[in-house]
Amino acid sequence: MRFVRRQLWWVAACTGIACASAGARRFYVSSELPSQDGIKSLTVAPGPWPEIPAVLTHAMSVPDDLVIPTLQALFELPGAIDTCDASTGRPRPEASEYCVAIYRTPSDWRVSWPVRNTVKSGGSCQPPFGGVDDADYGKDLPVFGYAHNHPCASDVSNQDLSTWPLAKSEGAWVVVAYGTTPGGRLARDERGQVIPAWGWLATGHRNAPRFYKWNQEGAVFRWDGTKKHWNFQARCKPSPPSMLRPEGVPPDCSAALHP
Repeated sequence: MRFVRRQLWWVAACTGIACASAGARRFYVSSELPSQDGIKSLTVAPGPWPEIPAVLTHAMSVPDDLVIPTLQALFELPGAIDTCDASTGRPRPEASEYCVAIYRTPSDWRVSWPVRNTVKSGGSCQPPFGGVDDADYGKDLPVFGYAHNHPCASDVSNQDLSTWPLAKSEGAWVVVAYGTTPGGRLARDERGQVIPAWGWLATGHRNAPRFYKWNQEGAVFRWDGTKKHWNFQARCKPSPPSMLRPEGVPPDCSAALHP
C-alpha cells in the first residue's frame, strides 16, 4: 500500500505548472494543495520531497544530514537566490521563497515538497501549517519546524522568529514550539521529554551562502561548512512594527548575524 501511495504521488508530481524541462515537478504553490478544516493557511504538503534522501537515524533531534542538503537544494529552485534588483535591493518578479516542513516518520526523517511564493515587499512563503501527507505513512506525522530561503540575501526576519508548527487543541489551532502532529500529539524523546522545534534559513549569495537555525528562545546559530558545526551568533527577538519602515524592521539581536 505504501508503494502504491508513493507511485500516485509521483504521477501527480509530473503534472501541473511546476514541471521542469525533464518533466519532473520541483515544487507546489499553496492554491494546489489541500488544507485542514477548509482554512487556506493550513495547507497540507505532500512528502517526501524526492530531491532530498530520507535520513535513517535513531536520533531524536533533527539530523544535520537532512537539514543542510535541504537548505542547499532550496537554492537550486527557480528564483530562490540572487534575484534582487542591484540598484534598489528589491525583489525582481521572479524572486521566490520556498518553504518545506521537516518531519519524522516511524522509520526515518524526511522533508516535504517545497511550497512556493513569489516575493513582494514584506512577503514570504506560507509553510504547510496543516502538516504533511506522506506517500508512505499518510498524515498526522510530527513536524519539527520549517526551512525556507530568502532570495535577496536578507537575514532572519521577525516573521521567521515567530513561525512555528501548529496543532489543533480543543477545537482551535494553536502555535506549538515543539515537534507535533497537526492533531496535537507532541513528539517526545527516549526520556519522555518534548522535543523543541527549530526554524532554518538559506540566504546569502550563490558564491557565499549563509545557513541559519533558531529556536523558540531566540538563540540563532550559523552553519560553519568547514567544521560542519552550528556556531551561536546571537539571541534575537522580534521587533515591533514601525510606520516609518513599512518594509519591516530587523529583529532585535544581541549581536550582528552577518558581520
